[in-house]
Amino acid sequence: MLDLMRSDIAAGAAESSTETVARALAALTPSDLVRLKRLAQLRARLLPGFEWDELLNEALLRALDGSRRWPEGVPLLSFISGILRSLLDGRAQQRRRLAERALTASETSVTAAPDARLHARRCLAAIAQFFASDPDVLALIAALARQYLGGPGHPAPQLSGKRREAARKRLARAILRGQLDEFLP
Repeated sequence: MLDLMRSDIAAGAAESSTETVARALAALTPSDLVRLKRLAQLRARLLPGFEWDELLNEALLRALDGSRRWPEGVPLLSFISGILRSLLDGRAQQRRRLAERALTASETSVTAAPDARLHARRCLAAIAQFFASDPDVLALIAALARQYLGGPGHPAPQLSGKRREAARKRLARAILRGQLDEFLP
């Protein structure tokens, strides 16, 4: 896999950061492009109503227009992945602020939209079905879901560090390879 680093691309001090990013993006292999697509799809699933292609386009635009600077020595795919994560976090914070304003304005409790909860339940059920024979991944998913919902503690404390990391990698590989696509709603 071609994992371009800025120091490998930069031709000289006169070249701007945006030119460096543009050259590096143009040099991406088809497998790198598929990886970026999968990362965007994974991130977009965390926030219903946010399409993966919009997320990826926004990340690439921010990298190309210079509003996000590519740090020296950081692989391009890691840089773009960080932008994707940041965009998603920003959108989630924006939604939380809007929900808090609505709560303050209406003096009622705001909960997640029923369709978002239903979508999340369906996704978790599909992932559990896919990983039915892998109890470590199931334990990791359950712990992450509890943590995401504001529950206590550490992801999958019953797993040792190595088992937890191995389960995380199996889950990530399945997502990046698109193996879960047919199971997810």
